[in-house]
Amino acid sequence: MQCQQCKQREATTHIQRVVNGQAEEFHLCAACARESGLINEFAAPPFFNLSDLFSGFLGSSLRQAPAALAPAQRCGFCGSTLHEITQSGRVGCAACYNTFREVLEPTLARIHGALEHAGKTPAADPAVHARKQKEQALAALREQIAQAVQSEDYEEAARLRDEIRRLEGTQEEGGNDHAA
Repeated sequence: MQCQQCKQREATTHIQRVVNGQAEEFHLCAACARESGLINEFAAPPFFNLSDLFSGFLGSSLRQAPAALAPAQRCGFCGSTLHEITQSGRVGCAACYNTFREVLEPTLARIHGALEHAGKTPAADPAVHARKQKEQALAALREQIAQAVQSEDYEEAARLRDEIRRLEGTQEEGGNDHAA
């Protein structure tokens, strides 16, 4: 969609406002939105800003921060302060997580529901988790068997083949799959 004002650039800012029951929509490029002042007419920004949300959560934690973590305390690695982190909504580096742990952990738990990343696999479905683990184990075994064959360790390759078959559930009864 083209900017309604300059008619040259792509509209990236879409604003809808209601004045006296009349709805108005504006579709502007970033430059025209800034120039027109429409963005500044609203108390809240017309877009969702994750940094603002995160800093809002951190701000509430900062008000409840223990005295030992004064806002002026600095990360020993990057020099960020807790105040700077709450203002930007971003930590300065990985070491900030340790430096400001007492404030960041409750905030992250409140935002994400957990402190450890569990990946995209839903934790509530054990069947999906078990299948994923099996696929990873099979991939690792296939890589090991390729290395064993390359190094001409055929006994290890046969053992790994049997382990793969066992995991896949395709191993034949009696183990008579060797030609004599």
